[in-house]
Amino acid sequence: MKVNYLSIGFWSIAGLIFMPSIAPQSASAQCVQSHTGVQLHMGKSPAEQTQHTQFDNQGNCTGNASSTTATQVNIGGNNVRQHQEVRHETRGSRVNSSRVNGPTVSVDVVTPVNVQTPNNFPD
Repeated sequence: MKVNYLSIGFWSIAGLIFMPSIAPQSASAQCVQSHTGVQLHMGKSPAEQTQHTQFDNQGNCTGNASSTTATQVNIGGNNVRQHQEVRHETRGSRVNSSRVNGPTVSVDVVTPVNVQTPNNFPD
């Protein structure tokens, strides 16, 4: 069987030329708001650990991120209260060159940890 190398080369180049026309368009990310927190208490009695995160967004938003982190550590004490209060606000823009109008993604992760210490642990 004779192989026509010119024909194989033509089809290889033709495939490379037309490949981008059938490939999907690249995507742009919408906006992301995130808060990550840790509340750690070490004591004889557990702490009251609370948090409140408020995410607000207005209008279309593309390609931005707002992220916060918080760490609270307490060792000892009685009637301990730990509270995290977080607010994110994202506003859209009139200019959106990507034409992607996805929702803003909000992620809130706060981990409260209470470690009960033994009676011989110093206060």
